[in-house]
Amino acid sequence: MKGTNMIAIFQIILSLLLSLLYTIVYVDFQSIISIISIIGAYLAINIIYILLVIIIFIILVYTTEKVDKASIWKHNLLMTFSNYFFCSLLRVKPIVKGLENLPKNSNFVLYANHIEYNDPFYIKMFYKNSSLTYVSKEPLFKYPVLKNLLHGIGAIPIGKLADRKSLEAILQAIKTVKSGQPIGIFPEGKRSYSNNMGAFKPGAFKVAQKAEADISLVAIYNFHEINRRKIRIKKVKVYLTILPLIKYEDIKGLDTVTISDMAYQLINQELDNYKRTFKE
Repeated sequence: MKGTNMIAIFQIILSLLLSLLYTIVYVDFQSIISIISIIGAYLAINIIYILLVIIIFIILVYTTEKVDKASIWKHNLLMTFSNYFFCSLLRVKPIVKGLENLPKNSNFVLYANHIEYNDPFYIKMFYKNSSLTYVSKEPLFKYPVLKNLLHGIGAIPIGKLADRKSLEAILQAIKTVKSGQPIGIFPEGKRSYSNNMGAFKPGAFKVAQKAEADISLVAIYNFHEINRRKIRIKKVKVYLTILPLIKYEDIKGLDTVTISDMAYQLINQELDNYKRTFKE
C-alpha cells in the first residue's frame, strides 16, 4: 500500500522526540543502566501511544455510530485507524494490482475469496472513495465496540442457516445497494485459511442481480500468513488483485449459478497466477 499511515508517522516522531528529551534531562551515560533506561523510556512511550490510539478509536466508533452509514468521511476516518492497526502494528504490507479497475460509482457489489477474519479491512483500504460495507456473520455483532463499528458502517448480519433471517439479510443488502451504498460479500460463506477457495454459494449473487449492480471481483492471496506469527520485524506481504469490473448489462440475463461459476473461475484463475509466480 502506497504511503505511510499518519498515525504511525506521528508515533515515530513523538517517541523519538520524547526519548531525546528524556535522555537530555535524566540520562548521564555513566553506566549501562543509562542505556537500558533510554530503551525502556522509548518502549513505554510507544505503549502509552498505542493505548491512547485505541482509546481514541473506541471513542470515535461510539460517537460516529449514528452518523450516516454511507458517509465517506466517516469510513475514511475509521479506515485510517484500521490501517494503523492492521498494517503498521501487525507489520503487514498489502500489495495491490488493478486499481484502475475500481468502480467509478457506488452501484456495485464486491465479491472476494475469504482467507482470514481481517480480509474485509485490507480490501476496504483500497476502496477509499466508497462507503463499502459488508454482509457479516451474525456472531460478530455480539462483541462490544466491534458491533458498534459494524452497525456504524452499515454492515448487515447474516446467520449460518438458510432461514427467514438470512433471506431478510439478503433483501436488506439489495436495498442497501439500491440506496447507493456498495456491499461486500464472501460467497464461500466461510474462511478457507489458505490460498485455495471453497465452492461459491450462488445465492450470494442475487444481491448484485436484484440490485441491478455491477460486480467488482477481488482475489486475495497469502492472507493466512498474517496470523502465523504475531510478532515480527520484517513485514509480511499479502496480495490483492482488483479484477475488471463486470457490468450489470453483461449479466442481467444470466442466472445466479452461471454468474457464480463465472466469478469463481475469474478469481481462481488469478489465484493460480499467484501460485505460479510464487511456485506454490
